[in-house]
Amino acid sequence: MLKRLLVGIILGVVIGGLLGYGLFQLLPAAMAGLLGYAFAAATGVLVGLVAGKPIWAKGAQIEAGLKAFVGALLSMGILFGIRFVGLTIPAIADIPAAELGRHAIASLVSISTLLAIFYELDNNGSEGDEASDKKRIAAPGDKTRIAAGADDEALDEEEQPAAKKKQNQR
Repeated sequence: MLKRLLVGIILGVVIGGLLGYGLFQLLPAAMAGLLGYAFAAATGVLVGLVAGKPIWAKGAQIEAGLKAFVGALLSMGILFGIRFVGLTIPAIADIPAAELGRHAIASLVSISTLLAIFYELDNNGSEGDEASDKKRIAAPGDKTRIAAGADDEALDEEEQPAAKKKQNQR
């Protein structure tokens, strides 16, 4: 679980940092208005496709699509919530100071990190499909009982001890 938490943090910071920095370089004031919600939704879609069980994993296309859709909705809700925080991010290097919800890098990093942690912790970790490796149905000729309380008469002749076979034949 700690491994998944760390993977979620790393994925969120990398994805959000790259998207936020790229957005800041292209449109410095993009997060100030309604356009910020569109970029937050795009971040949620990308995190949904990559975090948890990624889209390239076997049989994960539907799950990744659902996570992407829900991630878009959740990311817009998170952005709406963090705009009320009122925390001002200080100016660092050439990046000017701004409030948390209107700062491209800080807001996209926080959104993507929260979503990535959520998706990673929600992932059941069955990448090797350990559940499908277990035997669910007894193979033919397997000498095990079907039910725990099964009667001896219900068992096949192969499963009955030799002494009981002789008694049944008399």
